[in-house]
Amino acid sequence: MTQKKCPQCSNILECGVDQGTCWCFDIRLDVEALKNIREMYEDCLCKDCLTRFETNVVNQKI
Repeated sequence: MTQKKCPQCSNILECGVDQGTCWCFDIRLDVEALKNIREMYEDCLCKDCLTRFETNVVNQKI
């Protein structure tokens, strides 16, 4: 795993994408949320920050 700094909150996160598997693969995002994240950030977000986008998607569907 590679250590990275979250561009949103500056927390350190473990990224496993180079190894073919990462915790972020389990986060469900709709197309619009993913597009917004890509426009706002150039690198990985930590689990807490990325989960906020997931929570917003779930709340919008209720």
